[in-house]
Amino acid sequence: MTTAAIALVLIALLAYALERNHRRQQGPSSSLSGSRVGPPDRDLQRIAAELAQRRFDAETHW
Repeated sequence: MTTAAIALVLIALLAYALERNHRRQQGPSSSLSGSRVGPPDRDLQRIAAELAQRRFDAETHW
């Protein structure tokens, strides 16, 4: 019985801490957050170049 009570208290404390942390989050820090403003995504450019090269190789090796 004591173990169940301790587990219940721990679960309640965890729920309280998570809710408190969730309420403290203010959301995006600026209005541009998530937009495409800034430097270009180099990974995206590299992957696009690799895929284009593979397509070219596949077409020329048939």
